[in-house]
Parts: sequence; structure tokens; C-alpha cells
Amino acid sequence: MSFTELRAYVIENRDDIEALRFLMSKRDPNSKGYPAPMTDAEMQEQMEIIRRKIRGEL
Repeated sequence: MSFTELRAYVIENRDDIEALRFLMSKRDPNSKGYPAPMTDAEMQEQMEIIRRKIRGEL
């Protein structure tokens, strides 16, 4: 299974924690990291970043 196929599988099977862990173990170690949100405002900001990433804007 390619990385793209695995990613698609995880999106379709969000309850499969084992597949999610495997996918996360394959991510690029040089990719940009984001700190865990500590407030509701930070959570909203992070969700907007994720939405923009999914839309291909980032």
C-alpha cells in the first residue's frame, strides 16, 4: 500500500488507530510541527491552519 493509499484509508477509517499510528510513523521528520493548542482561541487557529492545509492553500 502506498503512502497515498494509506492516507486515504485512514481518512475513510478514522477509528482504525493502528493504521493512524502507522501513518504518523511514516511522516516526513522535516515537516513543520505545530504546538498543542492550550486555549480555545489557539484550537480555532490550529483548526483553520488544518482546513487551509486540506484545501491546498498552505
